[in-house]
Amino acid sequence: MADEHIQFPYNARDMNKADDEPKYPLIKIRGLNLPEFFIVPEVVEAVMDYKPTKDDIFIVTYPKCGTTWTQFLVWEIMHKGAYPPSPNQIMFQHIPFLEFTGIDAIKNLPKPRVMKTHLPFHLQPYSPSAKYIYIVRNPWDCSVSYYHHHQMEPGMPQMEFDQYLKLFMKGEVGWGDFFDHVLSWFKHKNDPNVLFLTYEDMKKNTRKVVLQIAKFLGESYYQDVQNEEIMENCIKHSNFKFLKSLGMFFPTNVNVQGDEAVDAIKQIGEVDRNTVDETYKEVVFFRKGEVGDWRNHFLQDQIKIFNAHLINKLKGTEMENFWKPVEEETSL
Repeated sequence: MADEHIQFPYNARDMNKADDEPKYPLIKIRGLNLPEFFIVPEVVEAVMDYKPTKDDIFIVTYPKCGTTWTQFLVWEIMHKGAYPPSPNQIMFQHIPFLEFTGIDAIKNLPKPRVMKTHLPFHLQPYSPSAKYIYIVRNPWDCSVSYYHHHQMEPGMPQMEFDQYLKLFMKGEVGWGDFFDHVLSWFKHKNDPNVLFLTYEDMKKNTRKVVLQIAKFLGESYYQDVQNEEIMENCIKHSNFKFLKSLGMFFPTNVNVQGDEAVDAIKQIGEVDRNTVDETYKEVVFFRKGEVGDWRNHFLQDQIKIFNAHLINKLKGTEMENFWKPVEEETSL
């Protein structure tokens, strides 16, 4: 691994220096901002260098764009609507989050192996014979969801939404700039091994999306979900309220940096509501899952600034008309 790929722009001790504006503790690996917690640079570099097999299936998103929901949908389709494992187990064992778990987590998985990343296309482990499901969410709801997610992460600075929005627009959050990430994958939306989905379509017609995913995964899965009971169970067991009832649990005291972080992830991946003890607490991982909740957070001036940012980022690209600037009206 080349050391020059890794930079530490700031850490928790520096978050309130200089301009007194809080910042998230980040490290930079191959030009990509990543959260300092739970990230081991050597592990991430090995993920980026991984050569997928023809059986590998990747679920890819920018954070808070429907990743966990899609993980459950895929698991349900591949298991004929069976009652699912816990969110902890899905995210770190059955469909491991590679930037946290590393490549070793997929070694003993049955084929076809399913895994998750938040990587932009140019850093994603890629093979024309592997399959990629990419989900995008509108940037307003994504920014709000990511804000609340950051607020509950261990060791994260607490900040106002306006402070967070500035960091989001500058890409000074985990996995970098939202628009750059989406644009990198949008260019490949018509590739035969890429299924490009939107969070909004998933909410609008989950049944249709289940059929799309099943067809993409293979004919046998598509035939399975023609069975109405299997289809209903796939939808029920990936429903937002159902996932929220299962709960996500994190240790109350955990080392989230260095080599010990990998061991911590293994322990987190074994937990469910029935086995959790006093050393774990339930976190608000599943918050609302709604479309349009951004109106409860954005002020008029913030909408105006974000609209201008969106136009600037997408002008002259294939996504120039994908999202329209929104009207400057809010619920506040």
